[in-house]
Amino acid sequence: MKTITFILSILFSATVFSQSLVEKSFPKEELFSLGSYYYPEQWDSSQWERDLKKMSDMGIKFTHFAEFSWSMMEPEEGRYNFEWLDRAVSLAEKYGLKVIMCTPTSTPPVWLSKKHPDILIRRDNGVQIQHGRRQHASWSSDCYRRYVENIVSRLAKHYGNNPTVIGWQIDNEPGHYGVVDYSENAQAKFRIWLQKKYGIIDKLNDTWGTSFWSETYQNFEQVCLPNQQEVPEKPNPHAMLDMNRFMADELAGFVNMQAGILRRHISRDQWITTNLIPVFNPVDPVRIDHTDFLTYTRYLVTGHNQGIGSQGFRMGIPEDLGFSNDQFRNRVGKTFGVMELQPGQVNWGVYNPQPLPGAVRMWVYHVFAGGGKFVCNYRFRQPLKGSEQYHYGMIMTDGVTLSPGGEEYVRITQEMKKLRAAYDKKSRMPKQLASRRIGLLFDMNNYWEMEFQRQTDQWWTMPHIHKYYNLLKSFAAPVDVISEKEDFSGYPFLIAPAYQLLDNNLVERWTEYVKNGGHLILTCRTGQKDRNAKLWEAPLAAPIHQLAGINS
Repeated sequence: MKTITFILSILFSATVFSQSLVEKSFPKEELFSLGSYYYPEQWDSSQWERDLKKMSDMGIKFTHFAEFSWSMMEPEEGRYNFEWLDRAVSLAEKYGLKVIMCTPTSTPPVWLSKKHPDILIRRDNGVQIQHGRRQHASWSSDCYRRYVENIVSRLAKHYGNNPTVIGWQIDNEPGHYGVVDYSENAQAKFRIWLQKKYGIIDKLNDTWGTSFWSETYQNFEQVCLPNQQEVPEKPNPHAMLDMNRFMADELAGFVNMQAGILRRHISRDQWITTNLIPVFNPVDPVRIDHTDFLTYTRYLVTGHNQGIGSQGFRMGIPEDLGFSNDQFRNRVGKTFGVMELQPGQVNWGVYNPQPLPGAVRMWVYHVFAGGGKFVCNYRFRQPLKGSEQYHYGMIMTDGVTLSPGGEEYVRITQEMKKLRAAYDKKSRMPKQLASRRIGLLFDMNNYWEMEFQRQTDQWWTMPHIHKYYNLLKSFAAPVDVISEKEDFSGYPFLIAPAYQLLDNNLVERWTEYVKNGGHLILTCRTGQKDRNAKLWEAPLAAPIHQLAGINS
């Protein structure tokens, strides 16, 4: 009993500690902070002071350094150089800017890729990705992880007690941008992952249904990551689901590993986060639990959707921000920020329109209203060469003129001063609004499974979920996008749209919730399969029949 009490007290202390860290950097009375990405390595050092002073004069509170600069920090193996970064941090301090320091692990240097080509990921067509872009190293490579530990440890020791550095971002948008890694490292780790999950090969065969089409395996060494390029039809659906889970675990393990390294060396006054792309393979925020809080990246105007109205393509769709706010607010630490938000056109979209005048300001206030602590816009200056030349910044190509988005940020900083003056720390959500609070259950396992077996080209999982989400918002209902880890009892209403994979334990929790007066809303596809995507040997969705009042 004493051991259990001690462990619980540690966990509680860690939660309180994380919250106090965030409150110190983003105090409630400040309401909201604005930051901006800056790349000292991309500009002549004679311009750094001018740029950082300009940033401060605009009302920006913090800047963001170093996520792509491993080759500057360690130009040769074992030779570290932080002098240039020290100067940039000192200039930020001079002009009252705080710094988010980043681990540079999304961009390993060329000497590492050439010395250890086995760290590189391999595409489904067998081509090994080479040095020259980013996110080309495998999380599954033990060799790569050793080099990651070295650079992260050095960086943490160097800046871990610097008062200008308020926190740390791990990697940058970890996810390999949706590319599945088929390297030997990943294949080997997948087999280990499967063996831990199933124990014996017979259990895997039974779960995957391999007796059909003679897919049966005799041992785990025969199993490979499912690859559409290597089979004449779609791969086994259970193998695909396990692959997605494995990749999400590898990503989470990579982030959690770095968080552990940082925490060993940095001050207790510095927090740790990472920035994730919402609802994106293989990202599953629920699995990342070693950070103090999570942030997300969101680009609203990229030509991928038409938005609402004739100019909607220049504003984006509201649920892209709203759903992300409501999801990330309910993850680690119950705090979030948006680590990347465009100040103008991007360079990588289907087409790249300028945001409608006022759209950038609208997005920032959308995050603020959703409970976010900050927005860090990407980026301060538009680059003149290299990648992302046509990606707008807050400053135009001459290095001094504000872009339209930059002007909107200045306006926001001025408006925030007025809002802070009017802040009432005693204010609370009105009871009438709180009574409408709704929990929306969302799980990436359902997303992965249904996207692979859509059953019609008219089915898309997120648009289905967004239908209900947008309807709830039209009622002015506060929505929390939650996982099964949350307590349902605090929500008068709970909705589980297309919640395809479940077990008896979840059904029992739902039943208890309803018995205690909760209102549960289920939609199509809910409960059709068990956690391993097996249909029930019973009428379709049988476990929820009694709960839903269905006569079998």
